[in-house]
Amino acid sequence: MTTDGLNSEQPVAAGIQWRNSLPLRRLVALLRRYRKLCFLCIVVIGLVAIAVWGYGRLCHITENDARVRADMITVSSRVDGWITERPVTDGQKITRGEELVVIDQREAGLKLAELHAKAESILLQRERSAIQLRMAETTARDAVLSAQARQRSTAAQLEQARREFRRADALVGRMVSRELWEQRQTQLHQAEAAERAASATLADARAKLGDIDVLRKEVDGLAQDAAQINAQIHEREIDVTDRRVRSPIDGIVDQKFVQPGEYVIPGQRLFIIPDPNQVWIDADVKETKLSRLKTGQPVSISVDAYPHRPFTGRIERIGNAATGEFALLPSPNPSGNFTKITQRVPVRIAVEQPDDTPLRPGMMVEVDIDTAHH
Repeated sequence: MTTDGLNSEQPVAAGIQWRNSLPLRRLVALLRRYRKLCFLCIVVIGLVAIAVWGYGRLCHITENDARVRADMITVSSRVDGWITERPVTDGQKITRGEELVVIDQREAGLKLAELHAKAESILLQRERSAIQLRMAETTARDAVLSAQARQRSTAAQLEQARREFRRADALVGRMVSRELWEQRQTQLHQAEAAERAASATLADARAKLGDIDVLRKEVDGLAQDAAQINAQIHEREIDVTDRRVRSPIDGIVDQKFVQPGEYVIPGQRLFIIPDPNQVWIDADVKETKLSRLKTGQPVSISVDAYPHRPFTGRIERIGNAATGEFALLPSPNPSGNFTKITQRVPVRIAVEQPDDTPLRPGMMVEVDIDTAHH
């Protein structure tokens, strides 16, 4: 016998010796003795596994093609012009009201200064006209009051002259001489002339009050001109303010589309900014499972980017139309051939944004909806 033969027979002998060992014989004897119990255990384990699998199928809905979504805000310009500054770039964290882009303000600033000069000129003219109006009103009122007093005085004198003339006229030739009668007649004529002059003066003074209405309308017209100029100034101030484009939210610049020196037009897209604090998950669930879904049901979430970090959420909204209804290209069936395809309905899942492992729009996630909770 060779040495190699001895070496090859050693494992066989070791195997025979192990099979004939006492522990193995005891184990075989024990299995033979309790084989029915072992079979029963295997059956129980199989039934438990089937029950767990069935529970998962009946009480859970799993989708592995869900995605993280967020409000993607497209920042655009309301005015046109050359970009002079762009202090932010891709991936930069920004706060609400932070300056994103500065558009050339020189021409808008000059127009605003011109309107301010016009407003100042109208204000001075209005103040001067207002002073003239107040002076004219005072003078005209004084003239009317004076004319009214004089008219009342002359009217009283006229009435006195008339009474004296009637008395003299009744007694002329008896108790009143012809000379006195003529004197009373002259006084009456003078009183009538004075009363007519006073009435004319009063009418002229009142006519001057009418002229004041013209000055008042002029002042009102200047007030309207001032209001119009102020509205134009406000419009230009908005134009100047709009030339500094600011962030509407706290977020992160996802993508920029302009560079300093470029010319932009109203409505042109400048930045895309997602709101990192307002995220949710969109899952498309088969229509055959829709009857088991209810808003508020808990959802277990597994994010591909954080495989060891569990997330939880709840169903916030169930869509009212299948995703195929929103396709840009419809799929009509003119030929009459029909293939039934199970449609999917969008389901929105609310989830809180963690600080340590932020969820970013577009991330792939797997969701497990517990339909046992209603």
